Amino acid sequence: MRKKKKVGTRPQKVNMYKKAGETGGIEIKVGYAAAAAAGISGDAAVSCGLPGGSRALILSDGMGKGIKAAAGSRLVVRRLRGNLKAGMPVAQAIKEVNRYMIEQAESAAAKLSAGTDFASTQSSGQADRAAAQCAAQGCGFSEDFATVDLTVIDRKSRRARFYKMGAATSFIMREGRVRKIKGAALPVGIIPTLRLTHISAVLKEGDLILMASDGITDADREDPEAEWLCQYLSKAVYSTDFDAESSSARHIASEILQQAMARYGLRERDDLTVAVALIVKPNSAAADVTGAENTINGRE
Repeated sequence: MRKKKKVGTRPQKVNMYKKAGETGGIEIKVGYAAAAAAGISGDAAVSCGLPGGSRALILSDGMGKGIKAAAGSRLVVRRLRGNLKAGMPVAQAIKEVNRYMIEQAESAAAKLSAGTDFASTQSSGQADRAAAQCAAQGCGFSEDFATVDLTVIDRKSRRARFYKMGAATSFIMREGRVRKIKGAALPVGIIPTLRLTHISAVLKEGDLILMASDGITDADREDPEAEWLCQYLSKAVYSTDFDAESSSARHIASEILQQAMARYGLRERDDLTVAVALIVKPNSAAADVTGAENTINGRE
């Protein structure tokens, strides 16, 4: 005789991401600003859509300056973007990039022995092509590495996940209050085994996310925690009539870049890259809503 199955009610799944007044998805406006220390920037950044409707913002800072740094950052950005767009889970995508960077480093000595001198090209267009060729061939990667600063935003759940591998501090501004997002992991290309962690945050309409290379956050030697940037966001960017819908992410990024450059004064500056994301209502008519893929590589 068969035992009758117990009949009961299964607990309902509760969406913990949604709060009062936050019942729908979000859209993201992204703007960039960048300045190279000299010639070609060692920073690279991109935003792109992912399967399922999420959006990724990727920023990488190659070791040092110039073409070799550019080669490292561009390789990281291009490969990580490709992995994510192909549907790889984030952890797997980052680990694949790390593994590839290490493989490139191991074969760098053989590549260098061929005598290819990519640093000899001078024009910015040639430099970009040389950096791409350098990255593709793996030259100059001996003991080189690059940071990974990745933010993945699920537009439906409003949840953002921040992954940081050697990357500078990021910031979330909400109604004039600023939260810092930090991570202590090593850049990719150094050790074969990675222990990945991420910081999670639930977003709401009107939020601003700021990602930057360390050339921005280290602009003021007397302010290693970049408090000047927090103050600028909370006082200059935010006001009682601040409206993310009508604000330009690109303009805000440009203003932050100018503020950082001013803080260097006469000091030699690093490569500078700023990415600003504004969280707005779905189907916003704002001009710089990111419906397409955006890429920036700063040149002087």
